[in-house]
Amino acid sequence: MNGTSTLQVDLDAIARNVGLLRALCAPGVRFCAVLKADAYGLGARGVISTLKQAGSSMCAVFSPLEACELADFDIPLLVLMPVMAHDVPVELIEKARQGSLHFVVHDSTQMESLDSLGRRLEVRLPVHLKIDTGLHRGGCVPRDAVIIARSINRSRGLRLAGVMTHFARAASNEQFTSNQMRQLDSIVEHVSNELSPEVIVHASGTCGALRGSEYHADMVRIGLAWSGYLTPSATELERRLPEPLHPAVSWSSRLVLTRTIGEGERVGYGGDWMAKRPTRLGLVPVGYANGYPLEASSPKDGGPGLSVEFELGDGTQAMNAPVIGRVSMDQLMVDLTDLPDEIRQGTPVDLISRRPESPCLLSGIARRLGRSPHSILVQINSRVERVHLRGLSRQSAGSKSAQEMELPVPNAVAG
Repeated sequence: MNGTSTLQVDLDAIARNVGLLRALCAPGVRFCAVLKADAYGLGARGVISTLKQAGSSMCAVFSPLEACELADFDIPLLVLMPVMAHDVPVELIEKARQGSLHFVVHDSTQMESLDSLGRRLEVRLPVHLKIDTGLHRGGCVPRDAVIIARSINRSRGLRLAGVMTHFARAASNEQFTSNQMRQLDSIVEHVSNELSPEVIVHASGTCGALRGSEYHADMVRIGLAWSGYLTPSATELERRLPEPLHPAVSWSSRLVLTRTIGEGERVGYGGDWMAKRPTRLGLVPVGYANGYPLEASSPKDGGPGLSVEFELGDGTQAMNAPVIGRVSMDQLMVDLTDLPDEIRQGTPVDLISRRPESPCLLSGIARRLGRSPHSILVQINSRVERVHLRGLSRQSAGSKSAQEMELPVPNAVAG
């Protein structure tokens, strides 16, 4: 650990999750891994090869800048935001010429701009026509879809590679999702004469994919689920998988100080937390500047009562210590009173655990905070070291790291 904490990403767990999600789909359905926001903060360059090896035939990013970070990987990239010709940096020109940089068309103005770029490059850029069927977050209105699709096919700088939409309530409202799918199917039928056999029709994110094959079309776009997590509203849908997803993320630090205070002493800014007994405290050098949730204070402070986790003995057991007082910029305090004396300065501590039964599991933290798992991950500061490892999934909960076990770690990446 070079800094005060490390975010570990289990590549084997990611590969298993892709396998579980692909098992829901017919063999011909393609898998697109969504890598927005640097793979939800996990480090896109560290996970993209594993995703490809596990069966992802395309990866989606939001912006051309995100595409630049991955342009040297041999996999097609789908850029989701409305991109104009002047938004495309020179670093992406070669990938565009190769036909492995796909753009999403949202309206006719943007289409014309991309057409001009394709004509300048003397290629037909692959584009996916997005249709707004109810999310109202980009895409053309349905009545314009046929006109734009025909314009793309008549253009010299574009090639219609896909037709797509995005579900608005796939986790919670099957009727609304079904209506959106019917709208997409109807438009695809209207433009069927304009579609070559290579055109990909796609609509489903993770929740749509979990709902059933009627929503899969030709490709599913899977976001954070490849790392083993779902939004709290989607947990019921997870039962449709052959087995639960495998959590891939742990966030570890260490105790840098312990001390004991007396009954009635207060901890942290504002003195909101007061000891009701002699209390042994531990200081963890991670705070809200690192991305630890500021609202994670103890219930006495009106917070959700998050905790941290310590491994005991041979690593097969774990104990938790509650976070107390206010989370500071770069440190937090925990109550060690009920833990054995072996928990002392230098002891490793997990802020996020991969153990499915742990209260420090990312999905459990998200439920307590009333947030989504990805909203927590993307706020973990880039100064926190990301390490991508193989071999973690073969260990029992809390056992030694892959390096300590002398397991092969061919894809170790820090970023």
